[in-house]
Amino acid sequence: MLIMTQDRKCLFNLEMAGDLHLSSHYGGYEEGKPVKVLASLPLAEDVTENLGEYESEARAMEVLEDIARQYKHHTRTTQRNALMFAFEPPKVYEMPLE
Repeated sequence: MLIMTQDRKCLFNLEMAGDLHLSSHYGGYEEGKPVKVLASLPLAEDVTENLGEYESEARAMEVLEDIARQYKHHTRTTQRNALMFAFEPPKVYEMPLE
């Protein structure tokens, strides 16, 4: 599954990500700072991609949970179509603007 970053300048391949996590500043949530949804790259130490920034930890968690739901749906659809010998094109999740 592909994820289009919030600024719409990059498509990130979720299959290549090490993990997705939240951060406002090196893992801590600072009052008044936007909470980022970050993707780490498994083969590059300390390299992350900022997928989007949100006003609160709660909103960032909603976005992260939505990505998980979409990925789960994408995985099930791909497995079902593979059994029918059909091709399902990659799904794209667009990070919400707010």
